[in-house]
Amino acid sequence: MTSPLTAPSGTSRRTFGAGLPTDAYLRRLGHDQPLEPSVDCLRSLVRAHLRVVPYEMLDALDGRRPALDLPGVFDKVVLRQEGGTCLESTPLLGRFLRDAGFGVRLVAAQAWRVNGQWAPRWDHLLLLVEAEGAEWVVDVSFLMLTILEPLRADGGEHTQSGWTYRVDTADGHRVVVRRTPDGGWVPVYRFTSRPLELADYEWIVDYHMDAADSPLTGSLLCSRVVPNGKLILMRENFVRAEHGREHVEYLATAAEAEKAISAVFYGHEEQLVERAVRLWESTRKNRRAPLPGIG
Repeated sequence: MTSPLTAPSGTSRRTFGAGLPTDAYLRRLGHDQPLEPSVDCLRSLVRAHLRVVPYEMLDALDGRRPALDLPGVFDKVVLRQEGGTCLESTPLLGRFLRDAGFGVRLVAAQAWRVNGQWAPRWDHLLLLVEAEGAEWVVDVSFLMLTILEPLRADGGEHTQSGWTYRVDTADGHRVVVRRTPDGGWVPVYRFTSRPLELADYEWIVDYHMDAADSPLTGSLLCSRVVPNGKLILMRENFVRAEHGREHVEYLATAAEAEKAISAVFYGHEEQLVERAVRLWESTRKNRRAPLPGIG
């Protein structure tokens, strides 16, 4: 269980969103610094969220449609201290940042897959945040390796824990790209600038719950950012991405899977790990959908 921290001075009676308590959200993140619409505060909040709240879709694997309303997401991510997908964590953080004084837009993104093609749908969510006169790309819920902190959308190269990113343009869209070991650049995702509301992305839940080709309801997929990198579990593949390098371990047994899952869900209740191990075993032989190169 994540240890509670003292909330910043003056936050105990503040609320955000649909009357949701600010202090509970900050305790979940372990953020004990003053809230202000500054780049330093934005970076601190995003880093905390990424390292504390894992990417996971256990509800979908159990056949339960995730709740996308703010109180429902708050209950899951904050009160029950579970993780979430971009449909849950990203809008929640976006509403909190907006109420903290940042300019925020929730926007759609289309991921680049490892097979060298764009994903068939724009089913990922990002935040475009205004802070200190600049625009920043924020992503707090993506399965695969991506930006580990806010990325300034100025076209410049920015290195994060050994990986270098920048915001480029291609085919009329802005694109987050990552430098490859050979010095080239590969897309992570492209994104729009039009702000979204809940009604604009509810269809994504229907797609991933009902579509036969959805990878998110056929395999255990989870990840969490750690200092200097990210831990990513995809079926029997456990990726340790650290200091600009990626090491892949094959998980041959439930015991090996439990060890990897425990690392991803470090700091969370044991029943969350037990549930994930159960789902790993029950979906292990499911090959109805290809592994994604997305989050």
